[in-house]
Amino acid sequence: MQLRTSLLIVGVLCIMLLTTSCDFLIDNSWIDDFGYTDDQIHRLTFNWPGKRSVPEVPVRIGENTHKLLFDTGCGVGIFLTDVLDNQIDYTLLGQSEALNRDGSHRGWNRELLIEEIEVFNERYKNVRTTMSDWNMFSSEEFNGAIGLAYFQLKVITLDYQGKRIAISDNPIDYTKLDLEKYIVLPLYRSTSMNQEHLPFFVVDYDGAPVVVYMDTGKNYSYVWNPESKLSIGEKPDRYFDIPIKIGNMEITLQDIVEVSNIAQAEGLPYPTVFEMNSDQIWKNNLLVTFDLIEHKIIFRKL
Repeated sequence: MQLRTSLLIVGVLCIMLLTTSCDFLIDNSWIDDFGYTDDQIHRLTFNWPGKRSVPEVPVRIGENTHKLLFDTGCGVGIFLTDVLDNQIDYTLLGQSEALNRDGSHRGWNRELLIEEIEVFNERYKNVRTTMSDWNMFSSEEFNGAIGLAYFQLKVITLDYQGKRIAISDNPIDYTKLDLEKYIVLPLYRSTSMNQEHLPFFVVDYDGAPVVVYMDTGKNYSYVWNPESKLSIGEKPDRYFDIPIKIGNMEITLQDIVEVSNIAQAEGLPYPTVFEMNSDQIWKNNLLVTFDLIEHKIIFRKL
């Protein structure tokens, strides 16, 4: 009995030591670099394990809180799936067509009116949104998604490795930001309908500037090749590793898929050649900050 108790104590101490060691290895310096306070740091969850996972955030809908994907590609602001059909109260307004980003038909939505939602202590009344069959978007059930339209005039940092999201109303003091560690690029706004809040930025690809679109709600990334026989949404058959430069930082987009149908949004300075999505944030150990006050995107390798 004493031996069993001793082994149990040793096991607990080993787990505590391992947990402490892992916490020690997590980089917290960005919190001070961006001026976040403790109450602005929140736990970030993911829809499944591994480097094909995408982030989720808690959203209160009516009386109950549900996890929605944090999806920078959600141009409509917020949408729900029929997984929540019997779990929330709403007023049915009608029906609308669901489109892919390239304008092609995806399916049909129910148009809803929700009395109130709350996102990280920000409340929104009389929210008009849609409810769709989850199969239209994913091979796995999910509740819905919320995009950057609900985070305007905020600074948001995604720390996938540390499983944290930080949100602040305070501007970044760029005079104190170490540009040896951080790459700061302008965010461009498309003039296409429902794409005004999507994040576009410019990188160097094979010696030329091209636009990149970042969609954290997807777990595969894509490169535009008009000669490709494959479209986004089809099962990939080949993967490529493609080097690019983000400012002066060189990274390789790993296991990227060639497709023919990356949408070309209006109002951007160059063609959109890449969709750089959540899988690349994982694979390149990137810390990503969206400054929606100054309209910049900031990268750092962890």
